[in-house]
Amino acid sequence: METFTIAQAARHLGLSDQGVRKMIGRQELFVLAGTDPVRLDAEHVETVRLLRRESLLLDLTRRRRTPVHLAQDARRVLFPTTPDANLPQYKSEDERRRLSLVSADARQLFGVASLTAACTEDGCRWCTAQKFAEVLGGWAPVAYTEGFRALFDQAPCERCAPGLYGTVMASLAARVHPGRHRLPDARAEAIAAALPAAPAPRPQPAQPAQPIQGGDDGRALISRRRREVQERLTAAKRSGDQRYAIQLRQTLNALTADASRVDARPVSSRPGTLRCGHLLAQNCSCPRIASKRATS
Repeated sequence: METFTIAQAARHLGLSDQGVRKMIGRQELFVLAGTDPVRLDAEHVETVRLLRRESLLLDLTRRRRTPVHLAQDARRVLFPTTPDANLPQYKSEDERRRLSLVSADARQLFGVASLTAACTEDGCRWCTAQKFAEVLGGWAPVAYTEGFRALFDQAPCERCAPGLYGTVMASLAARVHPGRHRLPDARAEAIAAALPAAPAPRPQPAQPAQPIQGGDDGRALISRRRREVQERLTAAKRSGDQRYAIQLRQTLNALTADASRVDARPVSSRPGTLRCGHLLAQNCSCPRIASKRATS
C-alpha cells in the first residue's frame, strides 16, 4: 500500500483519527498534494511510527519500565481477574470498549492488530495478528520479542516461528565473530596492563673512560661504579649465571683500568708477571698456569 487514508494512518500509528489530524496540523505528517479525500504517504507514516516507537522506548527506560510491563498492564485491562474500583466492569462491554481503555503507550508500541489478536481465545495469536493487520490495516510483529510474548501470553507456533525467530537469529549471528578469530577481551587487556614490564636488557661492558677534567677527576664516579658492578658480579656468581658474570668481570676490569689512569698509580702493588705477559696487578682473565715473582 503506497498511500494511507486518515483512518488507516490512525490504525498504523495506534492513534485516533483526531490524533492524526492534529499531527497533520503540527506538520508532523504531510498530506499528499491533489488528494481528495486526504491521503498520506505510507512510507512517511511508517517512518514516523518508528521514530515515535524509539522515543517511547527511551521514555520507558527513563521511567525504569520495559515493553513487558506495558504488555502486562494491557492484559490486566483486557482481562481483569478481580474487581477494581478504578476500572469499569467488562462483563457487559464489548471488545472495542476494552481496547479503548488500553493505554496510548501500549497502542503505540504494539499496534491495534496485535492488541485485537491478544483478545482471541483460540489459535496462535501471533498468526492472528498477521491476519488482523491485513484486514484492519496497521502492522504486526515481524520478529519475536519478549514484549509481544507477554502480550499474547504464548510462544509462536510452528508455522510462524521460523520467520519470527529467523530475524532474531540473524541479528545474533551478525554479532558473533568468525571461527578461529577472537575478539579483543577487555578483561584480558586490563590484566596484561597490570602485569610488570619486561626486565630491562643487561648492560653491555663499559668502554674505558677518559680522565675527567676538573673536580676530583672522576675518582668518586668510577669508585661508585666499581662498587655497583662488584655487587652485581657477586649476585651473578651466587645465581650461577656464568655468562652474565663474565660480562660483569670485563666491565669491572675496564673500570679498574680507568681508576688506574685517573689515580696515575697501579691499583694493586702486587709484583710479578704471568706467563701471558700481563702484570698480576692488571687482574687479567688469562689462565694462570704459572707465574714468576720478582726477586727485587
